[in-house]
Amino acid sequence: MLRNAVYQNNKTRQGAALGAIAAVTVLHGLIHGYSIFLSPLNEQMRLFFGAGTITAITAMKATYLVIYATGNLFVGVFTNRLSARATLATGMVVNGLAVAGFALVGPDQLPVMHLLWGIAALGGSVYHPIANVLITRLYPNRKGTVLGITGMGAAVGFAFAPLLTGLLSGQLGFGWQQIALLFGVSGAGMGIVAWFFIPGRAAMREHARTHPPEPSAPDRRAALTGSTDGAATSGTLLIGMVIAIACLREIAMWSVLDISDFFLTAVLADSTRTGWFLFLLYLPGVFVKPLVGSLSDRIGRAELSGGALLLYGLTFAAAAIAGPGELAWVYLLMGVGQAATIPSIEAIVADRTTAQNRGLVFGIFVTAGIGLGAVGPLVSGIVLDAWGGSIEAFRRWYLVLGALPFAGGMLMVGLRSRLSR
Repeated sequence: MLRNAVYQNNKTRQGAALGAIAAVTVLHGLIHGYSIFLSPLNEQMRLFFGAGTITAITAMKATYLVIYATGNLFVGVFTNRLSARATLATGMVVNGLAVAGFALVGPDQLPVMHLLWGIAALGGSVYHPIANVLITRLYPNRKGTVLGITGMGAAVGFAFAPLLTGLLSGQLGFGWQQIALLFGVSGAGMGIVAWFFIPGRAAMREHARTHPPEPSAPDRRAALTGSTDGAATSGTLLIGMVIAIACLREIAMWSVLDISDFFLTAVLADSTRTGWFLFLLYLPGVFVKPLVGSLSDRIGRAELSGGALLLYGLTFAAAAIAGPGELAWVYLLMGVGQAATIPSIEAIVADRTTAQNRGLVFGIFVTAGIGLGAVGPLVSGIVLDAWGGSIEAFRRWYLVLGALPFAGGMLMVGLRSRLSR
């Protein structure tokens, strides 16, 4: 059972800490659910806007990710000056209202969609620097575990958002704009509810006053703290290399997310099953993220993340050669590899930062990862259009994408002695 370092002798406050974890987990699911919920309807949206290319649709995701990434860096700089309660709740409301605004966009207003995606991204960008600092301060001795739990929320959002979209579209006949309105209003409402569960400034000041020092970790003092000895450079370089590895994963992850509808429609000759396949892709995270997060508190994080990255890369190669009957299993296994990398890599970053600079470092981490990840959908669309958008073009591109996390896994394994806890 999770026991908060400060509130372990006070059941009321212990319950409040668990309530904060629950609220943050729900917000995480909603934010990432928004990034994927329309992906099963990319072809429907392309027809709605009269777009002639794949790139016209995938470019919207690139807009979202670039602004989301930039916002993370800005919020990361000011994490220690912002109220977690006000920032997270407000961000969710803004995110939800922007998504609801999709319902008002006309067929000739594709630029307005880019604007609304940008506003949604600003709302969502507050999450990682604020939430990751909040939960690792509440549970300094169980970073991997709590990051795995909140990561499970993201997995639920990633898995069930496209599945729900598929059901609403296929079974009830909802259009993409009706679905956006439903998702947007629901998320804005949850942002208001979350305000009552996330600790305010007074509670966090009390937490800081009574909080025991975090356990030491290699190079933690040096990483981005301005130390004058050689350990500072060593610690910063290690974090930089871990961030670079995460970037390789993000490019592959966001690419497969946005090209799957086009790929699966071509391979399966069925445009209604993408939601199911994306559900399979993200369902493993519901179980894998908390499990791997907990395991990473007990065994080597680098070994876990390195092995997961290698598996993730190999599943892309499997998708490139699989027939229609095997693709569901490939997507499920791809989800296992992807999910296992997330809490283990985030815990490595948390280990090598202090409570004071963690928000900034996570801001840099998300900005770099998702900022470069934004290149994935855009470049994927450009390449696939140039290659004719054929099934063989998709298969070749999956091989290219799989090489990225595989290379990251090889590098992580090579760094395991430096990153060992």
